Amino acid sequence: MALIILARHGETDVIGKRLTGRITGIHLNQHGREQAQLIADRLDKQKIGAIFSSPLERTMETARPLSEKCGIPISPHSGLIETNYGAWQGRTYKQLKKLKMWEKIHQTPSQVTFPAGESFVSSQQRVVASLEEIASVMDDDGVAVCYSHCDPIRMAVAYFLNMALDDFQRLSIDPGSLTFLHLKNGKPHLGMINYQLQVENLPETPTGADGTKAASK
Repeated sequence: MALIILARHGETDVIGKRLTGRITGIHLNQHGREQAQLIADRLDKQKIGAIFSSPLERTMETARPLSEKCGIPISPHSGLIETNYGAWQGRTYKQLKKLKMWEKIHQTPSQVTFPAGESFVSSQQRVVASLEEIASVMDDDGVAVCYSHCDPIRMAVAYFLNMALDDFQRLSIDPGSLTFLHLKNGKPHLGMINYQLQVENLPETPTGADGTKAASK
């Protein structure tokens, strides 16, 4: 089966402070750059056929070391971009937690549409369609690495595991982590989720739009 490796972008200085969303100009910090290099080193022996990335800077920067190492250009893919949090983007988690919609996001995210943004339903549909499209043109033993963001990766994994969208936040996807999905010609198979490559002294970070701490580090 075709293997799609989902990589979350590395650390940035705003993780855990503000909901970044699709704001541009957010770059990897030193830890993030180290994570990007670790991903490249870990995947160096994979027979990678293609590298796709959300077009935002932090994902493209995370993808760059692998691209340079294996000589495969990065293909920006809008379907892998972060969820559009609309008017919530750029606001601090302290501000967001005071809003009435905060509880709904955690209890029934399938019913949430962000003001001037998109719904979790449409975000999930977008990323799933993109991964299925990528898998459809891959050889049965092909490998593609897709650099994306926490919530899109969690929602994609939930979909392929037949989990309800309302449960997707039970999954943890940490910065710089890898998730292995086998797609095409059969039922989807999750080979590994949230595989964390070790960088010493990484701070605790949230795993998604909800701003909650990761279960482990």
